[in-house]
Amino acid sequence: MIGKNVAIRDLAVAVSVPNIAAARARTGIGENMLTTTKWVLISFGCVAAGCSNSEVGFRNSVPAVGITNPADGHVMSFGEAIQFEGSVQDKQDDANALQVVWESSIDGVLDDDPADSSGYLMFNTSLLSGGEHVITLTATDSAGESASTSVELLVNGGEGGAGTGNGEAPTVSLDNPVDGSTVLQSEPLTILGLIWDEDQDAGSLEAAIVSSRDGGLWEGSPDEFGRVELETTGLSVGLHTIRLDAVDADDNRSSDQVQIEIIADARPAVLIEEPGDGDWFWNTDTIRFVGSATDDIDHPQDLFVRWSSSIDGIFSETAPNPTGSIITEASLSAGFHTVGLTAVDTDGNETTYSVTVEVRDPLDHDGDLDGFTENEGDCNDADPYTHPEAEEACDARDNDCDGDINEDDWDDLEFNDTLDTATDLGDIDDAWIFGSPESGSAGITLHSEYDEDWLVFDAGDDWVVDNVNIDVSVGPFPFTGEYVVELYLLDESSSVPVDVDTGSGRLSVQFEGDPFDGGEDNFAIRVYADSWPGGTCGDRFEIEIVDL
Repeated sequence: MIGKNVAIRDLAVAVSVPNIAAARARTGIGENMLTTTKWVLISFGCVAAGCSNSEVGFRNSVPAVGITNPADGHVMSFGEAIQFEGSVQDKQDDANALQVVWESSIDGVLDDDPADSSGYLMFNTSLLSGGEHVITLTATDSAGESASTSVELLVNGGEGGAGTGNGEAPTVSLDNPVDGSTVLQSEPLTILGLIWDEDQDAGSLEAAIVSSRDGGLWEGSPDEFGRVELETTGLSVGLHTIRLDAVDADDNRSSDQVQIEIIADARPAVLIEEPGDGDWFWNTDTIRFVGSATDDIDHPQDLFVRWSSSIDGIFSETAPNPTGSIITEASLSAGFHTVGLTAVDTDGNETTYSVTVEVRDPLDHDGDLDGFTENEGDCNDADPYTHPEAEEACDARDNDCDGDINEDDWDDLEFNDTLDTATDLGDIDDAWIFGSPESGSAGITLHSEYDEDWLVFDAGDDWVVDNVNIDVSVGPFPFTGEYVVELYLLDESSSVPVDVDTGSGRLSVQFEGDPFDGGEDNFAIRVYADSWPGGTCGDRFEIEIVDL
């Protein structure tokens, strides 16, 4: 409408001005009223005539420019590297399309690289000359509109450096807050520093504490010991570079700085109560985890809480109860775990509390400290004398974990521990002896309480002509044990013996056949210990079979 009104006004001047005086004379209307009437009439006439080609006026806005680092008044040493940071924005142009220039009042153009798409600018240099610099950042848009901002920077030393050249610059140490720390906005912040000078008393130095976000916080002099202390609260939320500056009588300047973050809401308070740091468990255990999480603003139930392991990852996301207690149970895989309990409040502030626990696999654990785990072949991890490299002893154990017991004292009949695997002696017509020195055999052994010896033979029974009368003698057995010898007629039963003898020394069993029964041929002998005395693995005995 601005352009359109201008066009109408010009038309009024060209067309109606000659008639204004006459109209005023005829009607007596004042000049202001006539002027107003002129605008109404001409506007109406323009509408009736269909005026067109009117344009709306437009004004280009200038870029927005800011320097975020270094802070105004920053002091540095000659040759020291410094990082310049800034930002540029424009309502019409993209940030990375703006022409950007960093300039020093002493060194001229420092950098002209464009910003990134977000408008962020950054470059580093250690080539600033000594002296008091005015650093200016200028941004120019596509319409040629420019905007600038500046900070002052002091470079001590070098040609043109600050001070009179008399004496050394003060030494400055900013000791608190700690660089990188986080401070709650509502809590007091104590700033502590120390300043001293080789040429004058500390109390005569000039000092200042400055925040890159909130500006000057304090000005004055250190105490007689060079200490500077300021307690402040309510700093703006965000990142601050806190700087302590000092100037001596010769105008030599120094500074020290730290960066801190001011947060509006404190991070949650988190604690792991169980398990304790350094505790260990088996991987078959269900571990009970107990912790707590509270916050200065949020209710515990509104916190996002998770339990995690450095090996197994997140294993629980159980919410706290109204008092902030968190209890869960889980099993963890074998290894050393850093177990963390993390709480995040509704503002995104996060805290993690951690403990270290060991989870052991029983099969990989050397419980008896004999140098072997179960996965390494230890068949009894509670007995340090039982492992793959142990010597086999005459006892009831598999000492060397090879699956066999007292195998060094096995006889030649092994493995004949069942009827199905019995030693077949063939036909016995008159007499047969197994295990006697005369027969050249080393004898038979019962090397453990589980060992049995089964033997089968054919008596060759013929009806009437060759009746069977069997006598079996077995021994000698140690008198410290109780042994059993059983004789079976397999033609009638393989489970019920026809004769049994028990005891020690020499045992015997007999069978007298039926002269009229020619089917009494197949026999079995079973020998075992009912009460096996340890340490008798090598005791030998013989078996003598006589068919009368």
